[in-house]
Amino acid sequence: MKIYDIIKFLMKKICLIFALLLPGLFLPSFGIEEITLEESTDFKRGVAFELPLDGPKKVLFGEVSKNEFSPILNFQGTYSADIEDEGNNFTYPFIIEGGGEAKFGDGKNVIRAVSNFTKNVDNLDNKFLGKLSDVYYERKISDSHNGHRVLIGNSRIPIGLEGGRGQYGLMFAKRAQIASHFGNARALGVRFRGDFGHIDYDLGGYSSTRSLQDITDGVEFAGRIGFKPFYNDEPSLFKDFKLAASINTGERGHSYTVSGLSAEWKYKKFLLNAEYAYADGSNASKYNPKKQQGFYAVAAYDITDKLQAAFRYDNFDNDVKKSGDNVQKYTAGLNYYVIGQRLRFSLNYTYTQNGSAVKDLNSNAIHFMTQVMI
Repeated sequence: MKIYDIIKFLMKKICLIFALLLPGLFLPSFGIEEITLEESTDFKRGVAFELPLDGPKKVLFGEVSKNEFSPILNFQGTYSADIEDEGNNFTYPFIIEGGGEAKFGDGKNVIRAVSNFTKNVDNLDNKFLGKLSDVYYERKISDSHNGHRVLIGNSRIPIGLEGGRGQYGLMFAKRAQIASHFGNARALGVRFRGDFGHIDYDLGGYSSTRSLQDITDGVEFAGRIGFKPFYNDEPSLFKDFKLAASINTGERGHSYTVSGLSAEWKYKKFLLNAEYAYADGSNASKYNPKKQQGFYAVAAYDITDKLQAAFRYDNFDNDVKKSGDNVQKYTAGLNYYVIGQRLRFSLNYTYTQNGSAVKDLNSNAIHFMTQVMI
């Protein structure tokens, strides 16, 4: 495809997307309070980057109160257009999740059950259990600072900075490669998490089986500890600068260990973060015996209260024993928060540069994501 055709194609898609977004520029926020998610990139709205494991709360029925049930219905669809020399490849994968969450006992207890209706479970023995995502009981066991909690059940496990974040709070339409290969996983287990202000932790023991199938494959440990060296009670330039280390190690027929280091800093409208991970075997959605490694760095800026710009460099080595199989991705994105994370549009452009040993050609891709959370 000629460069002129690529530019023409991109201009058409960008015009179409902004035509869809334009009405949102004039929509009021309806006075709806912000929500707390597993993760968020909406850092200017007072939502921490490291979020507690509270799921999406209802928006149509007001603020969640004690001793109350909250229905959950989430949709996320991503229109992807990969531009290749041989032609264009268009896809529209989407996620629909539903369930509920109940809080009781002065808000110290949470029971949550959510099912992913669109998940492909053809290769699983128990298809009903395979569609369940979050199914857990959680109890607050301390009132200090943000509290300390124990969780029992199936939940997303903390493998890395981005790998431990849920689908609905990611800054980009696609995960970074180390998060996709190593950390995009849920497991059945017991975990403890908490925050002392300058130190936060998320530690747990789990079954190494995924999708709530036969849980006799093995066991694993997953944990992440973050440290803010300049933390204090007063606002300061480096108050929210944080270093963190994570590890996921266990056995699923064979042993595996994924270890990682990350750094992040946010101040007012700016955010910077970076993460490195090395895997001596891994166990995301399935076991992978390869030794792999990767790194990414992100810079983001809040242009307005609703519009955010972000850029990510992402490098992944598919096999450290081989040369020339690195995949580098350069992504530029815009996030438009009509009603925070509850109604959000994202536009990403990604250029992928493959190493000499990778058979795939270099590619250009556009991703347009729509997200609705009730």
